Amino acid sequence: PRLAMMPPLLAMTMMLLPLLGTVQAFAPDLCGCIGASAFVDHPTYQDNAGLFCSAWDLSMPVCLEAKVKPTYCKHEWCYVSEHCDSAQPSIYHEGYYYSYKACGFPDTFTHKCSPMA
Repeated sequence: PRLAMMPPLLAMTMMLLPLLGTVQAFAPDLCGCIGASAFVDHPTYQDNAGLFCSAWDLSMPVCLEAKVKPTYCKHEWCYVSEHCDSAQPSIYHEGYYYSYKACGFPDTFTHKCSPMA
């Protein structure tokens, strides 16, 4: 009864609003961790590196041996889709993209340490 008194476009919008949450629930998470198969048998990284948020670089020589560790050593990151807004191309594995932002950390690696910077 209340929808009948509304202009047609507004009434249609009101009926479709509950469905929008359902559509978004099935949309792909472009910044969700996807992992990589590139680290199998890698001398430094674990086989599952990048699969979920973790401070993966803690096992890198620069993080293990430095008296003053770079800030990125303790920052968590994971591999994400190249379409993620914070995705950066991996310098270690072509075709893979990492993100610190996806894990809630600032990216202090890319602009200071990456040879691509």
